[in-house]
Amino acid sequence: MAEEKTAKKIYSLEEIKFNEKNKAMAMLSCIPIIGLIMIFVEKKDQFVRYHAAQFAIFNITFVIGIVPIIGWMLTPLIGFLALIAFIMALVKINSGERFDVPVLSGWALKIMSATE
Repeated sequence: MAEEKTAKKIYSLEEIKFNEKNKAMAMLSCIPIIGLIMIFVEKKDQFVRYHAAQFAIFNITFVIGIVPIIGWMLTPLIGFLALIAFIMALVKINSGERFDVPVLSGWALKIMSATE
């Protein structure tokens, strides 16, 4: 008998479409703990999952930046950038646009594939 193999779906940015019904969920997914939960709970709306994955990574890097030995000099800058990114994400999601954090968007797509 042949062995059955399955492949993980690979997502692209073109597949991530705004859904008006889940706008509030997408905005909530930018909050650290809620976003981490949304990655695993939300299976249908890719827009919500994308923002949840992106901000989960973003918040992990923010926490690492706060660690005194590693990021004590960068903490104020990282905190300011995190606040600006959070506000920009909420504004863009509210207007129906996708918010892409430059480096993290590719990682978010990989996380989406891994958690499906």
